Amino acid sequence: MMKLLKIEWLKVKNYNTFWWILGIYAVLVPVTFLSLIEFFLSITQGFPFFPSKEEILGFPQIWNYTTWIASSWNILLGVLVVILVCNDFAFKTQRQSVIDGLSRRDFILGKFSFLIVLAVVITLYTFLFGFIIGSIYSNISDFTDEIYYLLVYFIQTVGYFAFAFLWAVLIRRPALSIILFVVIILFDGILLNIPNFYEVAQFIPTITISQLVPFPFGQEFIDAARAQGEDVNLPFQLNQLGRSVFSSIFIIGFVLISYISLKRRDL
Repeated sequence: MMKLLKIEWLKVKNYNTFWWILGIYAVLVPVTFLSLIEFFLSITQGFPFFPSKEEILGFPQIWNYTTWIASSWNILLGVLVVILVCNDFAFKTQRQSVIDGLSRRDFILGKFSFLIVLAVVITLYTFLFGFIIGSIYSNISDFTDEIYYLLVYFIQTVGYFAFAFLWAVLIRRPALSIILFVVIILFDGILLNIPNFYEVAQFIPTITISQLVPFPFGQEFIDAARAQGEDVNLPFQLNQLGRSVFSSIFIIGFVLISYISLKRRDL
């Protein structure tokens, strides 16, 4: 396993695009988070049901807010995955690996293991950012409350990686793979807004994965609507455990389809 990871590391350590995209992600997450929080607080000022700045930026709520904002940029990381995988086909590195003695299973295992390590690094970065903000605005002793959001975010990140990996293996052309990956992810948002379709849409693989980290202000909006006398009828919704289980199954499915496709096609 370490040999496979080392091979993948050698491919990216001097690859500028890899570091540029990671750098952009690392900047966008805190900038987007702080900007959106300030904007939200400005438009909800005076509403009794909405949390204060200290509540949002303190433990344990900080974990839901940071992971939700970070998850909105997973699409950028997915594009990175497409580029990395398609490069193997464009530069014939996969073919050379097989010639050098590695199997196609080793290629899938090595590439996806590297993506899991990358997801771990991304999750640790999100943890560090959330921990610093939360420590400033609340008692550090509460930081473990609701920290499970980080695990959920990790599963979601791996899910985006697996879906991007699938398209890269199937299409093998970076531009078309990126377009299809992005269009499908964006189209999911349209499906979720179709009236009376949510109960079905939440079982679509990419939607299940995208819904892993819940919208942090959802309950506040419901409380505000009920306070105004509105009758709020919520559709059936998978709980956190259900979404995590289904997402894990979909991730395994993406990887298996990628392996089958790679095994049956020419190098």
